[in-house]
Amino acid sequence: MATNFFAAQDQARSNTKLLVFLFTLALITLLVLTNLLVMITLGVMDPEQYQLLLRPQDPLWFEQLPWKMMGWVSLFVFVIIAAVISIKQAELSQGGQVVAKALGGRLVEHHLADEKQQRLLNVVEEMAIAAGVPVPPVYLTPESSINAFAAGYSPADAVIGITQGGLNLLDRDQLQGVIAHEFSHILNGDMKLNIRLIALLHGIECIGHAGYFLLRSSGRRNAVLASSSKSKDNGGGILGLVLGLMILGYLGTFFGSLIKAAVSRQREFLADASAVQFTRNPSGIAGALKAIGGASYGSKIKHPNADEMSHLFFGEAISRFTSLFATHPPLSQRIKRLDPAWNGVFPTETQLKQQSSKGPSKQARTQHTNAALAALPAFLLQSSRHAPSAPALCCACLIQTEHLAKQWAMVKAVGDQQLLQNVNAVYDAVSLLSGKQKLHLLQIAVPGLKQLSQQQFTEFQQLCQKLVECDGAEDLFEWALLNWLQHCVGSQFDSGLLHRRDQSNSLDQVQQPALALLSLCAQQARHEELQEQSWKAGLDVLALPAATVRPHLSFQQLSEQLPALIHSSPKVKQQLWLSLKIAVQADELVNEQEELLLHALVLLLEIPVVPDLDFAF
Repeated sequence: MATNFFAAQDQARSNTKLLVFLFTLALITLLVLTNLLVMITLGVMDPEQYQLLLRPQDPLWFEQLPWKMMGWVSLFVFVIIAAVISIKQAELSQGGQVVAKALGGRLVEHHLADEKQQRLLNVVEEMAIAAGVPVPPVYLTPESSINAFAAGYSPADAVIGITQGGLNLLDRDQLQGVIAHEFSHILNGDMKLNIRLIALLHGIECIGHAGYFLLRSSGRRNAVLASSSKSKDNGGGILGLVLGLMILGYLGTFFGSLIKAAVSRQREFLADASAVQFTRNPSGIAGALKAIGGASYGSKIKHPNADEMSHLFFGEAISRFTSLFATHPPLSQRIKRLDPAWNGVFPTETQLKQQSSKGPSKQARTQHTNAALAALPAFLLQSSRHAPSAPALCCACLIQTEHLAKQWAMVKAVGDQQLLQNVNAVYDAVSLLSGKQKLHLLQIAVPGLKQLSQQQFTEFQQLCQKLVECDGAEDLFEWALLNWLQHCVGSQFDSGLLHRRDQSNSLDQVQQPALALLSLCAQQARHEELQEQSWKAGLDVLALPAATVRPHLSFQQLSEQLPALIHSSPKVKQQLWLSLKIAVQADELVNEQEELLLHALVLLLEIPVVPDLDFAF
């Protein structure tokens, strides 16, 4: 049964609510305990109050508590925790690349990649094209274990990371299973949840960090010693406060581990199942899990930041003394779900090294050969993968034969000599492609485009805008390309463009933008009668009256409407996507423009599609 990624995203939203509830519960507990610690260690309460504190059944118990002091302490602790969370969120605001670098990852680039790294990049491209998302940048971490992760707020800023051990010990089928698992997390909406989890748990644990800081600070230590010589009671109280904060830190870590375990484990089962759906090959991901069991380093990560980010990984990254805190289900359970006939025997590391050098199985080759990539000229694929030529590829996609001289002069005037040469090198081949094929190249070009500086991207974006405006009219592909650049690359410099939280939870809130897109879909039909048929079919899915007036908006107005839809909930996107598909299929004939529009909207609106199913027109 195919995974419903819309439903999975709704579940991720529910898990976010659970996370907030658990975090609030942990915060209240820590506030109460911190107040008790301050009152006991610093002598805030007199002896009578201490005795009263031990008798909660006393009718005066509630009234005699030092509420004013407790209020100030609670406010102080709350402000500190909120500040720590805000700082951590600001640190993570640039998305997945920050997480990858925090784990010691380095960007893998095509022109520097060895044979195994090239195989990894090819697998990532295949999965991205199949899923209808931008090809994410790939990072390699210097760990000897087998593991991987996906990080980011949305598909537009997602990254994929994998360990050196995973690259060395997994064959292509197993590697594909692991990457498909990580793409499932991207489509299931897990990444956003995981980023929030990092920030919130960092806040919970900051009380303990404060205790460590006070203990290790030489100035504080001298102050404590000096106070001890003058006033034994006060010095002991301060030292008790420091040690108490450290104990509360351990308690915060305890809460944090429980929260991570509570929201993480079941998501791994779903991602495993979704990976099989992507690859059509359950032995791939099952083999990768078996490889973890047979590898000497397993899936353990040694990096200092691995603990706070352990819930991001493909396999259990940290050794736990009890399964209560495990962020992943037991390895054997995951394997049994994928391979019920498994005999419980793991391969040896020698066997893993031998098999990792082999190509994919015959069955896998047949299933995973991507027709979309195979249809693209190898020269253009290589150009889209490299940072210097990726901008030129975009420019070539916008140049029209009838305006060649004028647009060529624009490239020469705005761009440098290298850009002009690169555009000249790819233009002839690009001009033969369909709009859909050009979109595939743009998906692959994203990692290269993301290596532009902010100033370079601004200048490049302005050049693309001029090329579009050259003929005084903007067509569907040009509109899609400009918005695609803004959404996928511009978001790297403006984090406000990222879909961090849902702003619309019902179709009523985005009805006008939804109708605008439905109208655009209807306009792609060949003649007026079919356009009206498509329009009414889409309205029926949206449960709107057939007499609803069809709006006719410019592409500029449509661009202004897009953000409202991008930031809408999975439920809204599911209804919108179904409406658009039904509208396109109303005449039982999908033309090239209609197919191009649907592919573009999947990319722009971050609609989670099922490979080979949602595009089976």
